[in-house]
Amino acid sequence: MNTRPDPVDDILAKHGASGPWEPLQATGVANRIYATEDVILRIATDHPEGVCDARTESVAAPVAHAAGVMTPRLLAFDDSRILVDSPFSLWERVHGETLGLLSRDPNAMSNTWRAVGQQLFVLHSRVRECSDPNGYLDTDERNLDLDVLLDELVALRRVNTTSAREIGLLIEELRPRIDAQVEPRFCHNDLHDMNIMCTHGDSLLAIIDWGDAGWADPTSDFFGIPLAAVPLVMAGYGDEMSGLLGDSPEARIAWDKLGGSMEECRDNPTHSISLPFHQLRAFALSGNYRW
Repeated sequence: MNTRPDPVDDILAKHGASGPWEPLQATGVANRIYATEDVILRIATDHPEGVCDARTESVAAPVAHAAGVMTPRLLAFDDSRILVDSPFSLWERVHGETLGLLSRDPNAMSNTWRAVGQQLFVLHSRVRECSDPNGYLDTDERNLDLDVLLDELVALRRVNTTSAREIGLLIEELRPRIDAQVEPRFCHNDLHDMNIMCTHGDSLLAIIDWGDAGWADPTSDFFGIPLAAVPLVMAGYGDEMSGLLGDSPEARIAWDKLGGSMEECRDNPTHSISLPFHQLRAFALSGNYRW
């Protein structure tokens, strides 16, 4: 665990940044964050994901930015361990609000969510290659064994009989729809409301934190988006979505959301599955992103 003060002044001076700085409250565990008026300094923590996330986003974010995605520009990345004992990155600062701290009601921020969909289309359609000689990009594979996971939850008594029956039925309904052959696309892979910057006036400013980015089924970028916001994001993605997301994208999104909630329930005794099953089923089986 780092116990020494971070050499913020030395890092900023090395990269020509000036002005007073202040520490910012991190919303995750992978970075210590400092800011001047113009730049953000992120220093990887000793959390298991800290270093690998820093390296991943040093590869992914510049490619997304060059493709026209609204994300801060990476000014510098240093993995030399000379000034500090972990990698650090320096970013152009975006002044705005974190969507998840501003509002959890998708309808109150509908323009922002639609704009997120537009940015996902830009990301998935424009990024065709990403040089990664050191293998820093993440891989994302769908869990196809939700029935096995359900058996584990039943054995652990984490779900009651009624919920287990309902989950089992949904798994069987979704299974035939998740085998679509979809071309992998370059994905953020950790897109949720805490990684979206916006204004009080409901305008998107930036998508941040690319530490899980890599090539995947493009529907993986809908996993962390609240179910009620998914239709807004899909509407922003546009009518071209069928060409990129493949057949039955709603079913694959629902499958991933169901699996993620089940894994949390298995790994955390205090977590319960609280998904709105009827809404999830209606969304997954509608075949209509305007649901």
